[in-house]
Amino acid sequence: MPVAHCVSSIAGIMLTVDDNFCRLMQRSEQELIGRSYTTITAPGDLEKSAKMLNGLVDKAAPTRLQKQYVRPDGSLVKVDLRVSRFDGDDRLVSSLSWVEDRPHQATPRQLWRAARHIKALYAMRASELGADLFSDPVALILLEVYVAEAEGRVATIADIAAAAELPRASTTRWIRALEQRDLIHALGTGAAMMQLTEQGSAKVERLLTSALRPGDA
Repeated sequence: MPVAHCVSSIAGIMLTVDDNFCRLMQRSEQELIGRSYTTITAPGDLEKSAKMLNGLVDKAAPTRLQKQYVRPDGSLVKVDLRVSRFDGDDRLVSSLSWVEDRPHQATPRQLWRAARHIKALYAMRASELGADLFSDPVALILLEVYVAEAEGRVATIADIAAAAELPRASTTRWIRALEQRDLIHALGTGAAMMQLTEQGSAKVERLLTSALRPGDA
């Protein structure tokens, strides 16, 4: 759980902030210094923040409060706030801790299922629209290799050509183009078996994750 710190005046004007405070508020140090806490506090928490400020006693144990701050994009972040008052220095010292949002991480099974589902959609679209009107060889090749690896198989050029419904010569040309982009590479001699590179696997999984959560793309 990250922790940020801020020193402000008794009136709540920010005087110094650390890097984590800037990261938490998603603002630069220059944007924060000299501002009142009221300008970044969620409107619904302004009253209880003011009550806490008025009730602070010099050198007492830190006062704890849960509140929300407003980021520049309008989103709210909830923090656990602890504030101490030091009358001798005419300062408030605040420590803030919060739980960071974690990006969604799909499980291997979810990614495999998404890849198979997308393959099925491609096949349906080709069937309904016609292969001459609908074709995406790059996606089909990458999906076939990804699914093969997820199922513990090694995709051969023949497998890939059959899955993509492409002539073997065309499949080989596309594979060479993908090798040049460091998305796929051949295993062993003869280049008959294909595998995704680390970069290729990462890119495919990002696309599959986006398909699972389209709103987060």
